[in-house]
Amino acid sequence: MDFILDAVESTSRHGHSFPAIVTALTVPDIAGAVDNPNTCSQERYAKWVNDWFLPSFPCYAMNYIDGLVLYALRCKLLHEGLTDPSKAPAAAKSSAGAHKRLIAFNVGPGTLMHLCTSIEASGDTWTILRSETFCEEIVAAARKWLVTRKANPAAMKRLRGLVDIRLDVPPLSRGVPLICAAI
Repeated sequence: MDFILDAVESTSRHGHSFPAIVTALTVPDIAGAVDNPNTCSQERYAKWVNDWFLPSFPCYAMNYIDGLVLYALRCKLLHEGLTDPSKAPAAAKSSAGAHKRLIAFNVGPGTLMHLCTSIEASGDTWTILRSETFCEEIVAAARKWLVTRKANPAAMKRLRGLVDIRLDVPPLSRGVPLICAAI
């Protein structure tokens, strides 16, 4: 998991906002699957965001972003390349999601707009997030969560099975770093 969190931090820090954001949006998926491997992706994603991310960063909820909104955004960005989370099926299950028309990430250097929300008379909301801040906050919540899983043998077993970098993958390589994902 550290490999994934480090990748989010590194890409974000180097100004590669899109890969940092989409990778950050996968973190609740991974953590949720470690905690609740037998539940559906949407349920475990929203639960992890609501249990681990929002308590540490309550300003998101005040800007009409909950676990289902982030799940809808994740689906739109990773699967369809679209930015209107309200059009994702998951959004209908959340009052915040049903009215979240756009989540925009500002990516320019020196831009400090974060959690700026506009609410229309219809109740539709538009929110701007600072990409670096969002990525930092997802990583912080995940690192906090990860510390609590160290004493859980089942969670640690699932975490050891995640994508990682290995230097010794017989018979393929010895000493050559490889990103490994067993399928």
